[in-house]
Amino acid sequence: MWLFSNDKGNKKAVRIVKDVFGNDIELDSNGNVILKKERVAILKDIATNTAYKETIQMDTSEETAKYATKLLNETNAILESSPYKSYKPIYFDPTLQTNPAHQKEFQSFRDLYLKDPIKKAIAPWTKAEKAYYESLQTKRERYQYLVIRSGLRSAVIDIPFDAIGGVDENGRVINKEYEDIFYQVDRNKDTLKSYLHIQEWGIAAGILGNPEYLSSGGMGFNARHIQALILQMQLDATSTDFRGWKEYESYVENFDYISGIRKNPLRQQQLRAIAKKIKPDRFGMLPYIDEIMGVDWVMDLNRNNMALDYDGSLIKYLYDQIRIGRTKDPRDTDSTKESREEFRKAIIDSMPFLRTNMSEFIDKDVSEDKNKEWLREEYILAAKVAAVTPPQGYPNAPTYYIPEYLDELYEAGKLDKKLNPTIPAIYRESFPQELRDKIE
Repeated sequence: MWLFSNDKGNKKAVRIVKDVFGNDIELDSNGNVILKKERVAILKDIATNTAYKETIQMDTSEETAKYATKLLNETNAILESSPYKSYKPIYFDPTLQTNPAHQKEFQSFRDLYLKDPIKKAIAPWTKAEKAYYESLQTKRERYQYLVIRSGLRSAVIDIPFDAIGGVDENGRVINKEYEDIFYQVDRNKDTLKSYLHIQEWGIAAGILGNPEYLSSGGMGFNARHIQALILQMQLDATSTDFRGWKEYESYVENFDYISGIRKNPLRQQQLRAIAKKIKPDRFGMLPYIDEIMGVDWVMDLNRNNMALDYDGSLIKYLYDQIRIGRTKDPRDTDSTKESREEFRKAIIDSMPFLRTNMSEFIDKDVSEDKNKEWLREEYILAAKVAAVTPPQGYPNAPTYYIPEYLDELYEAGKLDKKLNPTIPAIYRESFPQELRDKIE
């Protein structure tokens, strides 16, 4: 988009582009980001547990503008290189002119978010898929299959499918061709750089064969974190997380604010029942524990929900508002159209205060090289995660939609029918076509 300004004494905005977080960013005649002089942040008073707003001065120097511009170009280039760049949505037609069945299809999609779906409804295993999995005769083959099916791809290092689970019982790399990948991941998997770096190097380590690292961190990209956690349980029946989720209520109480999960009595009952009767396969794996999955499992504001909450600050703020009674979790069984719309309004009202805007790059009082570089690495990693996130979501951590938001998308002809979480994992675009052909 192009525009022209006649503001005297100010740089003219001659072009507007999007940044990785979906914000409109104004560029000057030299193509540099026009930095904002201040931003308003929502902060929390620990003593009173209440939120308050504060105006923070930003660094608007020419040096920082060029730094932010370089970062804007880097992150947008990462998004352009996404393996899902060619993904093409199929939109419902609310006029029903192209397909009279769309109204019924949409209604069944929407109804998933108003009541708990039946078991085996979300990303179900097909009969052919189960038969294929059961035919796999080695632990590594099953490990590879579960990782591929999960839709998880490493954001920090390229891992070929053949390198997945590529270690023997003694932890030695099986294929010497991939030794450098294993070395780099092993060197970085215990990083303390940030929560996001911990999560991403942990996912890489889990993909390669160390499932205990899969859920080693979780912040912001909640669906990705929960998908990694479920995958960890599938790969290892003795995992700490599987034992912990037997006590679902206490687990949620401790981790809801960073994982976007909520208390659900039905889910707790199902987990306890499945924990008692489910038996791991002969390799100690639990492939079918995901059959109780519901759409309320996790709330992630990063995909199709109007925000990119890469550091979890927005979901944390919303949970604080829920706790003090200022808003209501839209997934609660007693939620209403009015309460859900109030929650949506809380999201929209809070978005301008997120720390995710290239034109508000760094606060003036902390603007120094090391802080700029730390922030740059966070934004680049957030872009890499966004680039490898399947457009149809993760099979074991489906995107939660507020029903009224689905209504708006549908009526505007902007709802992608391929986002329906009941589509089996093997029919999603993140699933390799060659493997799908083999199964079928």
